[in-house]
Amino acid sequence: MKERLQFLLIYYGFWVIFFLVARLIFLGYHIEDTKLLTLQTVWGIFWNGIRMDFSMAGYLSVIPFLLVAFSNFIKKSRLENWIFSYTFIMVLFANLIVVIDLQVFNTWGYHLDATPLRYLKTPREAWASVSSSPLLQLFLSFLILLTVASLIVYRIITRNIDNWNYIDNLPFIPVAILVTGSLIIPIRGSLGVSPMNQSTVYFSTNNFANIAAVNPTWNFFSSLVNGSIDKVNPYTYLPKEELSDKIKELYVSSKKGQKILKQGIKKPNVLIVIWESFTKKATGHQINGVEVTPRFNALKKEGVYFSNIYASGDRTDKGIPAILSGYPAQPIASIITEPNKSAKLPVLSKDFEQNAYATDFYYGGEIEFANIKSYLYSSDFQKIVSKQDFDSKYWNSKWGAHDDIVFNKFLADHATMNQPFFSTILTLSSHEPFEIPIANAFEGDDEQTKFMNAMYYADHSLGDFIETAKKQPWWNNTLVIIIADHGHRIPPTGKKVDDFKIPMLWLGGALAKTGIEISSVASQIDISATLLHQVGFNAYAYNWSKNIFDPKVRPWAFFSFNNGFGFVQPKKNLIFDNIGKKMIESDGDITPHDLELGKALIQRTFQDYLDK
Repeated sequence: MKERLQFLLIYYGFWVIFFLVARLIFLGYHIEDTKLLTLQTVWGIFWNGIRMDFSMAGYLSVIPFLLVAFSNFIKKSRLENWIFSYTFIMVLFANLIVVIDLQVFNTWGYHLDATPLRYLKTPREAWASVSSSPLLQLFLSFLILLTVASLIVYRIITRNIDNWNYIDNLPFIPVAILVTGSLIIPIRGSLGVSPMNQSTVYFSTNNFANIAAVNPTWNFFSSLVNGSIDKVNPYTYLPKEELSDKIKELYVSSKKGQKILKQGIKKPNVLIVIWESFTKKATGHQINGVEVTPRFNALKKEGVYFSNIYASGDRTDKGIPAILSGYPAQPIASIITEPNKSAKLPVLSKDFEQNAYATDFYYGGEIEFANIKSYLYSSDFQKIVSKQDFDSKYWNSKWGAHDDIVFNKFLADHATMNQPFFSTILTLSSHEPFEIPIANAFEGDDEQTKFMNAMYYADHSLGDFIETAKKQPWWNNTLVIIIADHGHRIPPTGKKVDDFKIPMLWLGGALAKTGIEISSVASQIDISATLLHQVGFNAYAYNWSKNIFDPKVRPWAFFSFNNGFGFVQPKKNLIFDNIGKKMIESDGDITPHDLELGKALIQRTFQDYLDK
């Protein structure tokens, strides 16, 4: 009995050590973040994180433990094969998760979960998203980890099981079953009522330290199991009456506002250009004295520039409904991926169509990606142009057609198009893998330089487009809104709030005034109400959107990311982690009331999503 119980302990210990090594690799891969931690914090990562390692090791040990419990009835060679085959498959999956997770955190700032699985329906676009990653380095790491771990497992199994002798079923089977049952303790994390979850291992005000403490394999499988959101709101912070009071406090309006369009224009054309990953950080960035976005910076003097705008979410599938439907992004879901919910959203294209506008949407890539297609079709766009509408010779990007190709097609199509029109162009050239069809403006092969080169090209394409558009007969009757789908982590500033700050610029001959800067804090979701008020349409259905030009509107912006949110007000902002239930960043004079306002928004907006 002793050697079999000893094998169970060694087997369980293997998985614990495997996950400890995986955490060490994570810290090494993200060494720049790790350098900022104190030794005490690094110790805390391992000390707190090992509880989740124990939990995942427990899950993975259940089947081998049961096989050993009934080993008297199984031939030795077969038992060895079964345990090794099972363990090899689990090591394969765990290694895959650990290695992919290294780059996922680089890209999205959180551990791998079930989110990427949504994009497997469009593998070409999914590949384009990751192809800028150091794939060879990651693949070699995967092979090395898999080989070493498999050899260790093989050694553990053959060295121990070969030496087993037959023993009496009693008391061994009851004892082995009891030992297997005891795995519930590490699996749950304690003997208490609350089961293991991410917040169990959170311990620091440093969010990177908390994320490093989370076991990526546990996190991934947990997201799979809990992937289907039920009707229970996980962000219930405030009682119903207090929640309503906070929301009312945030949404004060006079139903009036300044008009910035020319009075003589009854139905101006509207063009919304949604610029991929257009972070405000890029507009102020220079490399060797050269601006990254010189054309946009020059255009700011020709229109109305909004300098304090924030994206609602961190991905395109969250940015599109934020802009066109005035709908806030969800932290652990995306409404655009659920057609039964997204079809219930108000959308600008429908409002303009009902007012005798021609409507169209242009994108150089696959609109099936992230289920964008279903949203566009339910939005009743009369014309949708995507990758398949371009000759294959123009598919000069991994995503499809580059920005200049799409802009030129829009210009050609609208040379003969009836007015008024409501149009949307979604760009793609500044998306990973940051490949561009022109010579690089900046030397370097690192990710940041690639991003800046892509942003420079996107800026160049937009600048050329605007210059040509000014010569079109429709320009004097047109409002152009340039806005990002989301921000970007590059260039890093150490403040998460900066990753969500984006520029917005209104241009066009329909503007009554130009050269104006609006510094009020606002959000992507405010575009809908603001635009509809400018053209004189009813914005009642856009209940999450505020009119930026309403003098009584309270200035604030709210954004969400994977299990967290940010709340920005004039001269202050906060970042709150929903897992650890704590603020992880703040700036300015933050009060408990400010935090309650942010909690009210995450609670009410997510409940609205659930109720759709």
